[in-house]
Amino acid sequence: MPAKMFAVMLVACAMAALSGCDFADKFASFMPKGFRQPTPESPPPEPEPDVKELIRANADTLFTARPGTLAVARPKRITGRGFSACVKAVVAGPMNSQPQPITLVVIIEHGKLTDRRRATPQDGCEGESYERVEVPRKG
Repeated sequence: MPAKMFAVMLVACAMAALSGCDFADKFASFMPKGFRQPTPESPPPEPEPDVKELIRANADTLFTARPGTLAVARPKRITGRGFSACVKAVVAGPMNSQPQPITLVVIIEHGKLTDRRRATPQDGCEGESYERVEVPRKG
């Protein structure tokens, strides 16, 4: 019996000693809360970006030609990645000078446009409501 008692005491002492090393949090969740490391506070969620202003400022880099009509939908939060927003425009294509409607999905991270691609039906851009964006004329 003394060997079992010694083994239990040894394990209890080891767990108490290792609780300061974050071991108790990762591997021994049965430890009392007093022995655990405090959980770090999660950062506040990124505020919703001003999509109209971002698109207005970057319209010339989003399209191959200057858009005639431009409209944006409200941004949607993407888990762990920032926001996405649908952008509609009427643009003359590189092969066809006739203006064509185009819908893009733009990704916004930390207040900056980081990616863009053509919208697909899975993006749900057709069901969005859009606000017109006035792009200043460059002359």
